Amino acid sequence: MKPSKGRVVFVLVAPETNNGDDYAPAMITRVWNDTCVNVRVLCDSMNTPWMTSVKLLATREEAEREPGASAPRLLAAPSLRRSNDARSEEE
Repeated sequence: MKPSKGRVVFVLVAPETNNGDDYAPAMITRVWNDTCVNVRVLCDSMNTPWMTSVKLLATREEAEREPGASAPRLLAAPSLRRSNDARSEEE
């Protein structure tokens, strides 16, 4: 995926900041290069942080393997759904 301003990606977040879920959508607000972006995270709570210089990764697995990937460090990816995630795409 080539990042562009306005594109939606997903980021890993602390579940306690996102109504129990461990990822949230985020809108790209600045593209530094093909692997580094700024995002506005849209948590399911009053928490709506700006994150700068977030590393853009292709998959959730890649994000989870990244050193320091635990929240609050957020890693963006086009999709962070686990392959066994039973929720539908319509949610």
